[in-house]
Amino acid sequence: MEVIDLKELFYSVSSLEEVFAKLDSLNVKPGVEEVPIQQASGRVLAEDLRSPINVPHFRRAARDGYAIISKDTFGAGEENPVVLRLIGEVRAGQEEAPHVSPGQCVRVATGGLIPSGADAVVMVEYTIEKGGEVEVYRAVAPREHIIDEGRDIKRGSLILKKGVVLSPQDLGAIAATGAEKVKVCSKLKVAVASTGDELVRLGEKLKPGKIYDVNSVTLINAVRDSGGNPVYMGIIRDDREELIEALKKALATCDVVVFSGGTSKGPGDAVPSALREVFTPDFLIHGVAMKPGKPTVIAAYHGKPVFMLPGYPTSALLVYYIIVDPFIRKWSQLPRRELRKVKAKAAVKMFSEEGRHEFKPVKIILEDGELKAYPTATGSEAITTLSSTHGYVEIKVGQSFIEEGEEVTVTLLKPVNELEGGGERKP
Repeated sequence: MEVIDLKELFYSVSSLEEVFAKLDSLNVKPGVEEVPIQQASGRVLAEDLRSPINVPHFRRAARDGYAIISKDTFGAGEENPVVLRLIGEVRAGQEEAPHVSPGQCVRVATGGLIPSGADAVVMVEYTIEKGGEVEVYRAVAPREHIIDEGRDIKRGSLILKKGVVLSPQDLGAIAATGAEKVKVCSKLKVAVASTGDELVRLGEKLKPGKIYDVNSVTLINAVRDSGGNPVYMGIIRDDREELIEALKKALATCDVVVFSGGTSKGPGDAVPSALREVFTPDFLIHGVAMKPGKPTVIAAYHGKPVFMLPGYPTSALLVYYIIVDPFIRKWSQLPRRELRKVKAKAAVKMFSEEGRHEFKPVKIILEDGELKAYPTATGSEAITTLSSTHGYVEIKVGQSFIEEGEEVTVTLLKPVNELEGGGERKP
């Protein structure tokens, strides 16, 4: 294995293209599990699915009417009806039906079993029933208004292909074959934790110098939204040994690790130091040429990806959606998320740091009949902007600023109902 100079790596900055290339090289594969079809919506089918039966598995009536022998009706018309003897009735769900001979008919309901001997159904609208007889005023062709056995799905035919993301409609088709369970790709187990001596759990009393753990809540829900199964590892103190143990436990029990905080080069940030102790990485990146997110750490151990996101909540969530989400979805066999984009005008001049690919979070407001994009904060003061940020504007490497009034593309990170009416209105 190639010897990696960890010290050098911890002080280098990689481009997003380099980050994506490293992550693309990982071969993370989900397992397979069997789940009840009532719980399978949105899951990825793990195998080709073939029908064990014909659907329908019996001949059934497509309309309310009378099961007849078609040639008995030849020549029937409004002035010259054919008269048939009524010998019985078949309701939907009835398992047996009388045999139909020439000159006879059986009343049938939509979906009901077609009696043996009958080869067509005449709709009730073209008949008159009188005292045990039925007058038929229209000729019908063989197989008219009959759904043949296997017409919808034939035994052994392919219903759905491996890799399909199961929809309610798909599961309805599976249910029609009688299957109670279906094999799907297991959800990747994603370890989630926040690091920092300043953090306390929700519900605990806040003391001076302490803040609630916001990132665990946002990242747990983001992981679930990406199709993963979040495993909460708790709050990890800025203690080297505690962090090492948490990383070891996460790598031993989960498929992916997503921690936040402790990634910068300050004396209180223990993540880079702890990583040196835990494993010799397949690859390790400390520093990404993006904003926010420059101190992000990305590594892999025996093919397992490790993401160490910034501590600021808005920064952590933006980095998650830009880097982590696409790969959790890819490794879960899910399609890439198609984020909605809208056009807006830059409300103010937006500056960007040279050499970094910036994803500037913005809030969209309707002013004078057009959408305006206002930058929102991403630092330690940015807690409230988590809910008010609609999306981000990309400023590519080499671009120093966006002029006020310049048209920009806003990539939305959440549904924005007010956009349907033009955006949030300026007070």
